[in-house]
Amino acid sequence: MSRYFSGGKRNREATRDLKKRQKEERLRRNRELRARGIDPDTMDTSASVGEAALPEVKLEDVVIGVAPQPRQVDFGPTKLFVGGFGPKTTVGDLRTFFSRYGELVDVVVANRSPGQSRGFGFVSYQSAAAADEAIKGMNGVELDGQPLRVNRAETRPR
Repeated sequence: MSRYFSGGKRNREATRDLKKRQKEERLRRNRELRARGIDPDTMDTSASVGEAALPEVKLEDVVIGVAPQPRQVDFGPTKLFVGGFGPKTTVGDLRTFFSRYGELVDVVVANRSPGQSRGFGFVSYQSAAAADEAIKGMNGVELDGQPLRVNRAETRPR
């Protein structure tokens, strides 16, 4: 026996009687349609009696639109990775080399020991547009005889 309340015997009998009446109505309607020469099995059942069926739509008439992308808002400095420069490159060298593309917020060179860089660093621009221009203008350019690799810095997972 089930533990939930099912509505009782009277409710079950009423539901059974309703379904029986609906089935009888469907059978009667199908007999009438067959008598008029209409096959109810192939008839469009989306429109009930008294309603007009929806018009057919051609595939050429369907237009699919793409929602516009929200504008990217500049939420602060854009950090760029700069790699491939020589061991003698300093923060001042990077600052003068990258300052022509926009306002620099921060310049960092990764050092092994004082005066000797590890060959990479980071440059932060105030605006994303300036950072994009610096990527286009500086990627592959030689600094101290070494070609630079410039791209957006990736955040490190913690």
